[in-house]
Amino acid sequence: MNLSLIIEKHINRIPNKLAVISETTNYSWIEFNHQVNKMGNALKKLGVSKDDRVALCLPNSPEYLVSYFAIVKLGAIAVPFNWMFQSPEIMYIVNNSEAKFLICLAGETMDKVLKIRDKTPLLEKIVSVGESSQTDVIFYHQMLEGESEDLTPVDCAPDDIVTILYTSGTTGQPKGAMLSHSNFYSNAELNACYVLMVSDQDRFFTGTPFCHIFFVLTVLGPMYKGAAIVTMPRFFPDKALELISEFKVTHFAGVPTMYIYMLQTYLEDPHKYDLKAWRFAQSAGAAMPAEYIPKIIETFGTGFCECYGSTETSATCTYGRLEHGKAGSIGLPADTWEVIVKDTQNNPALQGEVGEIVVKGPGLFKGYWKMPEATSEAVIDGWFHTGDLGMVDEDGYLYIVDRKKDMIICGGYNIYPREIEEVLYTHPAILEVAVIGVRDDVKGEIPKSFVTLRPGHLINEAEIIIFCKKRIAAYKVPRIVEFVNELPKNTSGKILKRVLAN
Repeated sequence: MNLSLIIEKHINRIPNKLAVISETTNYSWIEFNHQVNKMGNALKKLGVSKDDRVALCLPNSPEYLVSYFAIVKLGAIAVPFNWMFQSPEIMYIVNNSEAKFLICLAGETMDKVLKIRDKTPLLEKIVSVGESSQTDVIFYHQMLEGESEDLTPVDCAPDDIVTILYTSGTTGQPKGAMLSHSNFYSNAELNACYVLMVSDQDRFFTGTPFCHIFFVLTVLGPMYKGAAIVTMPRFFPDKALELISEFKVTHFAGVPTMYIYMLQTYLEDPHKYDLKAWRFAQSAGAAMPAEYIPKIIETFGTGFCECYGSTETSATCTYGRLEHGKAGSIGLPADTWEVIVKDTQNNPALQGEVGEIVVKGPGLFKGYWKMPEATSEAVIDGWFHTGDLGMVDEDGYLYIVDRKKDMIICGGYNIYPREIEEVLYTHPAILEVAVIGVRDDVKGEIPKSFVTLRPGHLINEAEIIIFCKKRIAAYKVPRIVEFVNELPKNTSGKILKRVLAN
């Protein structure tokens, strides 16, 4: 099998229907497949072959989709990551995944890559998307010139890896989740046929980055049915509403923060937008505040669905059925998935009792890249232990109560305190640091750092924030810095974050 069957199956059935839409480029299914094949042939000439890792550092765009499916058709492994990452983050992923090739956005992102070029010894070639003055890179659009529009997909085993997506645990060390052709195909089918209520007449748009596991729901799911994908490089609420109006978008998916900003923007001038085509609003990545759900439905005139899943589950494993959801609930288990809440003795929890959510299904990942111990800790007897605490009500609806992990969810982005702490510890003025998430009305949570300084050093909040901005993605940077004389600790010297949180 090959995941690219998702696009191949539409070539004869609906060849001239739009597959990809942007403000600058539209592709029908036949045109999109031709672009994918040309890119695949070009990558093949560069030496890309089955199981090679190809890093992908692009914003949401037609070029991202073409590149992704070209990698897939060759049986290679896509390694997508956020184009907002800074040089140290890029270096870690490229080196850890042992990527031989990198497809990257020209400009500032390319500059960050070139800064660490001599520290990525296995990286053989860099492809630039967009104009660049660099002479030691290959240019995307030039690559495609003269290439054949025909390419036979490499036949892969269902269990072969198609993508490595980097996630993280409380240690903050990024872990590459290995996801197979079968994982993605089965969950694309699940989202297409059960969750999204989508058809080949629809147009699907998301504000979330394609490098996120949300890709399985927001791209692969709609494409499975032949719906068109509308792309926007970066989310802005006014621009999102404009594109929904202009392209007659029927489905939008985003994190709660996006909906909060879109509501605010829309209500400032509702006559500016035409949202009549929009009928389905989907949210995931963080819990949607219950008070916003009726506002979304009433203001935008859409149905609303909330999903739950993770990178390790290929996205959706529970979802709220349209018009049958419960506010605050992440819904019922999805078809083909088993979801159980376990108590501290690893027995099924009683109704209303809080325990850890564990899941099993066809989208469950193969494990963490080169981290067998982390894999064995996360997957026990075929069940993935999510680290999320939940409970089930009398109707079987699932609710997230808390997280066992220290992870912060800020506007749908996962942020890991240890990663920020490690950056802060490199500052010469800082003696000790602890990072926690604090409540924010719009983003859900924001990172806050508690800092103790070395004797004789002075530094202010703004300087620390600037220091972080140069080393990690903007969404990870602490929004608040509090200076303290001493951090609370237990008798063994461990910092007590729960005391800081209170």
